[in-house]
Amino acid sequence: MIDSPCAPGGRLSQVSQPFEHGGGTLVDETFGPDGQRHLVFLHGWGLTRDSLRDIAILFQHTHRIHLIDLPGFGDVKTAPADWGTPQYADLVERYLASRVQGTVVLVGHSFGGRVALRLAARRLPNLVGVVLLGVPGLPNRQWTRARLRRTGIWLLRRLLAWVKPLTGEGPLAWHTRRYGSRDYLAAGPLRSILVRTVNEDLTESARASTCPFLLIYGTDDTETPPWLGFAYRALMPDRANLDVLPHKDHHLYRGTGSHLCAFKIRHWLATMEPAAHAR
Repeated sequence: MIDSPCAPGGRLSQVSQPFEHGGGTLVDETFGPDGQRHLVFLHGWGLTRDSLRDIAILFQHTHRIHLIDLPGFGDVKTAPADWGTPQYADLVERYLASRVQGTVVLVGHSFGGRVALRLAARRLPNLVGVVLLGVPGLPNRQWTRARLRRTGIWLLRRLLAWVKPLTGEGPLAWHTRRYGSRDYLAAGPLRSILVRTVNEDLTESARASTCPFLLIYGTDDTETPPWLGFAYRALMPDRANLDVLPHKDHHLYRGTGSHLCAFKIRHWLATMEPAAHAR
């Protein structure tokens, strides 16, 4: 392990040797008291474990903290091109089984929340709760203007791919530059994983999960609007609490958002089923 500065309070973090499984690798950074209560943080697409550090350090006196770099991000530069969230979940599941002893609460932002949902559906014995921060994964079944636009862009791409033998790569390259999202344009070798991920529907994962959930969304989030939080809660009404934070966007953990999210998480932890929380 490598000791490195962590957060205010003088605590040191420990970056362990990379954990490998199924062709993928993750890096974990841990700090806080050794014990039976663990908070495991899974970052969003294109981000690293540092993105959730400001929330994590607010729990460093009460929980063992695990900040994860998922394959393809941070200190882990590559990921298998044929992977999707099920394979990321396989890797994290094996990591939890190998390196974490005690109860686990997962905190996942966006892409990391997709992985956390996959794991919740597997009903891991030590997983006692999941926090989702601005997590996508559900289809919008209403024909909004934005959805009509996305459908038109997709149909145009299909048409350009169909005529590619006649027109060459030029029109498709133009379409990518004109309509590709920031994440898509920056994904590089991870592009196939991103495409596979954004098109998945996690409805059944949400229904299959049985542990308590805390859903946190921002009112100003245009990437994962609050309707997603309400939709997830409707899929698991007996075990999900929803908080919508005013004036917060997709990166709701930044600035004052870190303290606000931590406050919501701490209150939720205190009011969870005592038997589940103390297992």
